[in-house]
Amino acid sequence: MALVVTVGGTTTNSYITVAEYTAYWSSRNATLTGSTAETEGRLIEAADYINRTYDFVGERQYQYQAMVWPRLTGYVLIKNWPINADVIPQDIKDAQAELAFLIQGGATPFATVEGGAKVREKSKAGPVESEIEYTNFRETPRYVAIEGLLAPYTVYSGSQIKVIRG
Repeated sequence: MALVVTVGGTTTNSYITVAEYTAYWSSRNATLTGSTAETEGRLIEAADYINRTYDFVGERQYQYQAMVWPRLTGYVLIKNWPINADVIPQDIKDAQAELAFLIQGGATPFATVEGGAKVREKSKAGPVESEIEYTNFRETPRYVAIEGLLAPYTVYSGSQIKVIRG
């Protein structure tokens, strides 16, 4: 499937083009693998993950846009600046490039997570004894590079508040 990068479009499926993705990683001396079609697939998966996982500030710019960006952010400043409603911030594009590269390396952002995390394992050699303790929650993968890029654009909820130094 070909990438559609029209800002605010109804069939848009990526924030960046293959050329932008290639340039991003070329400037970092990283090796990209796979065909153009495979790269496009990774970019679409990365965009889907960003769109489904993060709760961003503001509202969608257009009623029928396919992606969560562009956004109307009103009076919310990101990094002390207003966001142009018809522009995809570079950090959003960079996050997509980072995640697509992780997918190339084997990351599976939409993997099914089962069971709890192993927190303790005990074994004994004579008379055989084994014990494993699991937590009662599931661990989901964290993509710290993506979280860092997207943090200024996300909504804080629950007991979290965004503190801005005056």
